[in-house]
Amino acid sequence: MPQFASLARLSLFVLTGSAVAQRAAPTLEKPRILGELYVSGFGSDAVHVYRAHDGAPQGQVAVNGPQSIVRGPDGLLYVAAEKVDRVVRVHPVTRQVVDAFVEDDPLTVEDENGPLDGPTAAVFGPDGALYVASFETDEILRFDGASGAYLGVFVTSGLGGLDGPDAGTKFGSDGLLYVPSFWNDRVLRYDGQGNFVDEFVSFREGNLRQPRDLVEHAGEWYVASSFNGRILRLDAAGNFLGIFLSIQRP
Repeated sequence: MPQFASLARLSLFVLTGSAVAQRAAPTLEKPRILGELYVSGFGSDAVHVYRAHDGAPQGQVAVNGPQSIVRGPDGLLYVAAEKVDRVVRVHPVTRQVVDAFVEDDPLTVEDENGPLDGPTAAVFGPDGALYVASFETDEILRFDGASGAYLGVFVTSGLGGLDGPDAGTKFGSDGLLYVPSFWNDRVLRYDGQGNFVDEFVSFREGNLRQPRDLVEHAGEWYVASSFNGRILRLDAAGNFLGIFLSIQRP
């Protein structure tokens, strides 16, 4: 675990669109606009739910060390549970854990989650597979997006200098996988075959320190520089445009 794991580590997910059921079970029976904000509380072992328009608390879901939260094609929320090496599914209407979509059953011989150790991010790729960042092994692993079956290592350990892939791991509009490398202050990019493309952002850009999350918006990228309390703004080529916001431990 990172040396700052005792501090709260938060990821945000806003569910505002209609949920569309695409799988036999479990699914959302009625499409519904929820207008809720989901915040992962690593230290509190819970996904906290708030009303989006005013922040009023609406409850919480118990998850061990939640990190990234993404909405799957089945309408369920996929939460990386770092402390127990799982990706769990949460029903956004009942606010209950449905199941562990990715986990290793100790009673079976086969290794259902491969070398997964400390998942910080789980994101669906353009091919429909689920890509999971393994923080402790410095890898990105690939799982079947419908069954959760382990498909193998996508980005090999330490490829391109990867050291601590964190919660902001996601595909960009260019089809590349963007991975914040927490321990060496970089954001790295990989292609659709898991090959290293380049160092998209280095520590030299805006004094990037311990990146956790990143967001693409209107052709620009916003990167959380957690150690020095900044949100950095960069263009599509990774050039530093300025400090967008100063805030404690983003």
